[in-house]
Amino acid sequence: MQKKTSMKTKHIIEPYRLLFPLGIIFGLIGVSLWVVYGLGSLDNYPAQSHSQLMIGAFLFAFAAGFLMTAIPKMTASFPAQPFELILACGLTLNNAAWSTSKYPSAFYFASAVSIFGLVAFFLRRFFARTKAIPPFFPFVLFGLLSGLTGALLLGFSSVYEGHSFGLSFGRKIYFEGMTLFLVLGIGSRLIPVISGRGIVDQPWNKSVLTNISLAAALIASYALQSSGEVLVGGVLKIFVITWIGYFGWGLFEKSKTKSRLAIGMKLSGTMVLAGVVMSVIQPGSTVHWMHLTYISGFGLMTLTVASRVILAHGSYDLVYETKSNTLWLSGALILTAAATRAAAPFTGAGYTMHLVYAAGVWILAMVIWSIVFVKRMLWKGTDQKSC
Repeated sequence: MQKKTSMKTKHIIEPYRLLFPLGIIFGLIGVSLWVVYGLGSLDNYPAQSHSQLMIGAFLFAFAAGFLMTAIPKMTASFPAQPFELILACGLTLNNAAWSTSKYPSAFYFASAVSIFGLVAFFLRRFFARTKAIPPFFPFVLFGLLSGLTGALLLGFSSVYEGHSFGLSFGRKIYFEGMTLFLVLGIGSRLIPVISGRGIVDQPWNKSVLTNISLAAALIASYALQSSGEVLVGGVLKIFVITWIGYFGWGLFEKSKTKSRLAIGMKLSGTMVLAGVVMSVIQPGSTVHWMHLTYISGFGLMTLTVASRVILAHGSYDLVYETKSNTLWLSGALILTAAATRAAAPFTGAGYTMHLVYAAGVWILAMVIWSIVFVKRMLWKGTDQKSC
């Protein structure tokens, strides 16, 4: 252990500096598919390529960038090594390449390999840790294992053709569960801190046991929905998210700071819950309502978490979180994109163009955010107190 923890750390690039820009690129490509389709320049309906790019490349790149930056610090172990960073970037590129192919199984196997790489990265730091892991880590582990299991189930879908449970369960835990687990866990750490509430002080063992129980309940909700118990599974999922939102995030408490980043994180948490609730109330429109969760829940929280990582690890003054017009504007545009996408099925003949409008607004939000934050990914600031 001592040998590992004493590794040289000089000249090692922090993972987020490479993986976040990759995420931006693939997010823009994934959403642009709807603009191209809506304008008549794409023959095939791009739903599959869009969802695979957004989960397997956009969200994966940001998740990998965060985890590979944060896990070494949270375990007091050793930073990402160059070969690990090169591998993570290469696997993300591989996911994106297969996402638009005619062989969906190849994409899922590629995604499984990339997620396994993150699991291996975590395990290396876990066994080299010099302090206890944070209590929210069970959600991270459940998220990675859900993504890995879901990708394998979908990759082997031809093997169990006709068995709807495996296919449905695989889709739920890969396209939704993996990111939801990460959001629930990381949000439990960052939302209370950024909003000024602070982490609720509980015994470590009790917190871990509670989080494992909640994570297991969330897995059970997906299993129930996949077996036909849609309402029961949906209600259980709402219970888990509400519990974490109330006790972990402090979602229903007033923020003690005026930080625009804190407002964005709380709004994203609210929209995660809103999309799930509406999909249970109107199960026939689940794919539409869940875009509230995907766009303004997962998407907005991804950018807010990335903003904190870039500012804190880049030695920039965190006062930017309070006064930034960029955070306010990009957040408002993402919320607008989510509302536009959710309203699309109620517009009749204008459905396709609403997808184009939603995509255009989302792209604008990403561009505005990127103009300000990409340069901060590439160059460090001078405020050493932010580290």
